[in-house]
Amino acid sequence: MKKLTEEERAALEEQKREERIRKRRARLEKHAVDCPHCGKSVLDHMTKCPYCEGGLTPRGYRPVDEAKMKKIKSVAFIVGLVIAAAVIITVFALRG
Repeated sequence: MKKLTEEERAALEEQKREERIRKRRARLEKHAVDCPHCGKSVLDHMTKCPYCEGGLTPRGYRPVDEAKMKKIKSVAFIVGLVIAAAVIITVFALRG
């Protein structure tokens, strides 16, 4: 196996670095959209343009229904209380 010279090793590292940068740029460009207010490129998950501060609707975003969120929170709170009560009862039952 041939040993690499410092120049060859540096060139190989630079090539790897450029490939990583190219892949990262490709991933970001996949999520880029144009702002409808100023036309500059922004990411598709943003809610406000960082350049003109115009409002954006993120791709695939649907606002959460407040009534549904309140119901989910209530159910989660009740389930948490039931689990806490079960743990407390179990601890006391094992002690006595």
